[in-house]
Amino acid sequence: MGVTRCMCFGAPLAPGGTRAWSIIYFASSWITFSIAEACLIAGATKNAYHTKYRDMVYAGNWTCQSLRKGVFIAGAVFVVFTMILNVYFYMYYAKATSQAAKKISKTTPSVSMTGYA
Repeated sequence: MGVTRCMCFGAPLAPGGTRAWSIIYFASSWITFSIAEACLIAGATKNAYHTKYRDMVYAGNWTCQSLRKGVFIAGAVFVVFTMILNVYFYMYYAKATSQAAKKISKTTPSVSMTGYA
């Protein structure tokens, strides 16, 4: 995650909507990644317990216990959501870093420092 390091320690992002959207997509991509990881690890653990460790625990007593169909599907769906959010994050991050920060320049100062005589 080289982009993440640059977001925290690199050049500042230009203020505006692109910075806000890049932060929103960054946070939501990590949330969906965590959900996908939890689904896939929970499914793999349950599947390993169901197949590999069954002989040690049940001593040959075969049951019809199985994994829910939606666990791996939910993990795969969240992996795809994470990928889509990462693409959008990169697009908005690239826009925010390429835009120069606009300086506010006024032709006439609003507060004058000269004395009134």
